[in-house]
Parts: sequence; C-alpha cells; structure tokens
Amino acid sequence: MALPTKQQLNEIARQRGEIMRAAEKGLLSKSKELEKKLQSFVLNSFLPELEIKNNRIVNSAANLKKVNDSASLKKFLKVNVNSQMREYYTKEFTKITASTGNYFNIFPEPLAGQKKSILQRGELIVEGYLDGLFDNNQIATSIQSTIRNSVNTSQTLSTLGKLVTEQIKGKEDKFGAITNYHYQNGYDQFQTYSRALDEDYSVALQLNYAIYAGGEMGKTRDFCAERNGNVYNRETVLSWNDLDWQGKKANNNILIDLGGYNCRHDLDWISYQLAKKLDPTIEKSTFDK
Repeated sequence: MALPTKQQLNEIARQRGEIMRAAEKGLLSKSKELEKKLQSFVLNSFLPELEIKNNRIVNSAANLKKVNDSASLKKFLKVNVNSQMREYYTKEFTKITASTGNYFNIFPEPLAGQKKSILQRGELIVEGYLDGLFDNNQIATSIQSTIRNSVNTSQTLSTLGKLVTEQIKGKEDKFGAITNYHYQNGYDQFQTYSRALDEDYSVALQLNYAIYAGGEMGKTRDFCAERNGNVYNRETVLSWNDLDWQGKKANNNILIDLGGYNCRHDLDWISYQLAKKLDPTIEKSTFDK
C-alpha cells in the first residue's frame, strides 16, 4: 500500500475537526433549547406546588420540605434534560469514532483484534464519561438553593420567577444553568476523546511521529503556536509533560490533553517515512520496533 500523503491526511483531519467543532456548537445549542423547557417546568409546574399567600412564598416547613425533596424537579431533569443530553453526546461521539477510523484506515490496517480492542475501549471511555457526567445533580441543587432562599425570606412570586429565569436561561454574557454545566464538563470532551482514540490507533499501527496540527487562532497559546505545523517523534512529545505553561491542566496528559484547557490542536500521527519527508532532520523514535 502506498504511503498516504500529507495532503490526504490533512483533508481527513480537517473533516474530523469540522465534526468536533459542530459537536461543540451543537452542545451549546441543545443546552439552550433544554433550558427553555426547564424554565417552563419550574415556573409553570414546580413553583405552583408551593404554598403562596398574597403573591409571596410562605416561609413554612412544608414549603422547605417540598424544595428540599424536589422530586418532580429531579424527575424532570432526569427524563427531559439528562436523557436528551446523553443521546446528543452519544451521537456525536459515534461520529468522532467513525471520522478517527477514516484517518487511520488510510494506513495499513491494524490487526482485527487490535482494532476491535480500540473500539471497545472507546465505548468504555464514552460510557464511563457519561455515567459520571449525569450522576451529578449540580443543576437541581443550584435551583433548589435559589428557591429555598426565597422561601426563607418570603419573597414575592414574581421576584422568584425572575431569579429562577435568569439562573436557568442566563443573562447577556452569562451562561444558563444547563449550558454552564455542560460547557464546564463536556465542551472539551469531544477533543480529548478524539485524541484518546488517536493514541490507541497510533500504538496499534506503530506510528511514532506526529504533526502538531490545528493552525493558529487569535487566542492560540504560546505553547501551541511554537509547535504548530511541526513534526515530532513520540519521545519528544512525551517530554512536554514535564514542562509548565499557561493553560496546562493539572496532571496534564500531553497525549490526551495536549495544550490544556480549550486546546483544539491535534497530534496527527504519521509513519517514519512520511515524517522524514516532512523533516529530514527528525530523529528515529526509540519506540519503533
């Protein structure tokens, strides 16, 4: 099989990048859509469950118990919000799995057992991540806190409605409750999942050289800008774990986290023959067998 060219790999990597950027954009869009539904439920179903007198929330043990239990709120989040978000993540991770396979399929195929193992590990990564993400009850807890404070201070229903609306849907440059949670916990995960699959494929195919790919944007950190477009062997990449730079994650795994928070660069793994063409001075990797 002829070696893939840099142009071929660049095009496949570009297409995968577009899939991930669309996944990120869609995540925020889906979150905002569900915030509208959550707001409607809280205002029209949950708050009317409370005892209200003269347009004020009654400061009573019964009201506090309803807020602390929040059975209907938690059920709504589980059935109408978390389930839809989980479906969205799963769909997008499936697209990334396929696009990653397209990149590495241009090289000689790994053994069937290796490829099966890579895909199974990918499924475990997704399942473990999603289980952890949706076990979190942060959104319900924050809404409960706002309503509890209103009960304790006997606020007017209209004031509470405005507070809850702003909390759920956000305001101006402030994210809403669902968007904020998934931006903090999910936005980077499409990229890190892609890099995790890249690493598994590169090991299976014994590709120990990588192009630091992704281009430069206005907010590209110096660490990435200095490396962008260059070719490195695996040991050089691994040595970066010992460096410090602005934006580096705690316990940063360079192969998975690369430049750190919000980094959208990739390691496009390639063969020694292609690496040598791109950079005649590159040293042969000690990982080559």
